[in-house]
Parts: sequence; structure tokens; C-alpha cells
Amino acid sequence: MNIDRLFAAAKGLGLCALLGLSATAATAEPLRIGYWSSGMSLGFGTYLQQGGFFEALGFEVEYVTFPDVNAPTKAMAGGSIDFAIAASAGSALSVTADGLPMSVILATQVADLKYVVPMDSPIQSIADLKGKKIGSSPAGSATSSMSAAILERNYGLTAADYEAVPGNDSRLAQFMVQGDIDAAALRTVSLELVDTEFRELGSFRSEWAKIAGGDSFPVLGAGMIADSYLEQYPDAAPRIVTAMMDALTAGSADKAGVARALVEAANISQENAEAYAALWDQIYTVVMDDSTVASFQTEFDVFKSVGKVQGDFAAHKFLTGPYEAAMASN
Repeated sequence: MNIDRLFAAAKGLGLCALLGLSATAATAEPLRIGYWSSGMSLGFGTYLQQGGFFEALGFEVEYVTFPDVNAPTKAMAGGSIDFAIAASAGSALSVTADGLPMSVILATQVADLKYVVPMDSPIQSIADLKGKKIGSSPAGSATSSMSAAILERNYGLTAADYEAVPGNDSRLAQFMVQGDIDAAALRTVSLELVDTEFRELGSFRSEWAKIAGGDSFPVLGAGMIADSYLEQYPDAAPRIVTAMMDALTAGSADKAGVARALVEAANISQENAEAYAALWDQIYTVVMDDSTVASFQTEFDVFKSVGKVQGDFAAHKFLTGPYEAAMASN
């Protein structure tokens, strides 16, 4: 069965029965969903899990959480999960270019990060980071690749001009407090959750605009699906997109519910959960139109220019069909 033709037919007809969006048409496909249980993935993942959005569309879901940002991509390569709600965009660009049997059907997270330093730091600008220790997500993550691109393209700082220190956001914040690193690229969510106040040097959004121009936004997380799953369940992808869209809309209107899910599932304080939930609209997205693919390609070209990915952009692995079919049926 030609998957692209099926998506095109679904878009043209707009039939819920074809997509399996109605309760009666749903076929209860098994679906193993993976996400990184930290950073921005945590909020969307826990809300999805507790809200039953996939189950409402007929899926039998198994959620799998991972402690490492690159683990969902590795798990999909190993056949352990079918769909990653927010695979690292850097990893997604790399594995698709390498020809691994995975495809991207959504952009799901925006790189809403800031370069920060301790309040009493003598560093006044990003340009001052030459020769400094800079904390960021581990190598291979979209954050580390994007940071390297920003530093080189906007400030002429190559990898030899600073020391990159990997770690999760809470650990990097601790390193700054202890004086072990000079600066860090931290998510706005993390900055809301840490007790220490830091001073901002610049944001990824503004720095990326200098590189990409226009309305292109820096994609941090990608909805990635195993090609084997697409082949086995060719009508499931639009419903996967619809479940993600439903969760995005519901979370935007139900910040209290997002906070409640975080408190119950992540064991964080009510205050921190509410701070996290308040950022929902600026850190999450569910989209995959032509302009989104263009953003992915821009990201690939930039990452390639600083040596973070190799090969050529695999445009055929960035599928707009499921999103278009879901939009046509809603």
C-alpha cells in the first residue's frame, strides 16, 4: 500500500471513517510511545499519558520513558518503540540522513532556551564566552547542535574556542552556582523551576532568527515514527497526529490539568508545576506543513555547516501527509 497516496486520499475526502478517527472505526492498534522523562518532554508526555488522548482514538498504548535525551531515537532504531513524541531534532535529522527506517511526522517542541550566567558574572554578552566553560545538553541533542551553530555562525566561536560541558539542566544550574562552569544554555522551563536566579545573555529564538531569518523557528523536538509501523498500520499516522493536536489544545485550555499531571506523575511541587504549565503555549507545537519542513531543512543545513550532521537532508523522510489528513478531517 502506498502510504503517501493514502494520506492524500484522506486529505481530499476528509472522511473520519478512512482515518479511523471515530470510535467505531478505531481498530485498537497497539502503539508504543516513548519520551524523555526530563526537560520539556516531561510536561507533554505526562499530560498525554494521563489524559488518554491516544486511547480515545482507539490505540492500545504502552508508554516508555527514558532518562536520556537521545534514548528514544536509539530505542526506535532497536525496535523498542513505535513513536517518539519529541525525539531530539538533531538526532532526527541525523538518522534520517543516514537512511535509518524512521520518518518525521511532526515538529513538537520549540527550542525555547536562553544563555545565562550567574548574576555576579563579569560576562556581559555571548561574545564574551570565548575561552569559557559552557553547559548544554549532551552531544547529539538538538540543543547542543543548535548552540554550536549559534556560537559559530553569530559569534565566530568554534568548538576549539570554548569547553562544552554536557549535562541536564538542573545539573548545569548547579555547576554554575558552584563556579564549575561559566555559562549555560538552559530551557525557560528549567529556569522557572530552579531556585537560583540567573542573568540572561540571549535567547535561542532571537539568535536563530539571525541565522535562519523570516519566521523560521528552531525545532527542538520532532514527532518521529518507525517506518515499520507506518507500513503495518498505514491509516494510524493521521490519528497519531490528531491525538497530539488534541493534547496540545486541551493543555493550552487546561493549565491546571497540566500542573496536576506534573505533580502526580513527576513528583514536583505545585508551584513548580504551575510555572511549567504556564509556558505550555510557547514551548510546544504540533505542526508539519511545508514551512515546517523548510525549517527542518534550514536546521539541517546550519548543523551541517558546523559539522554536527553529515550527508544530505532527507526530505522524503519528513512527511506532511499525516498532518494534512488530520487537519482535513477536523
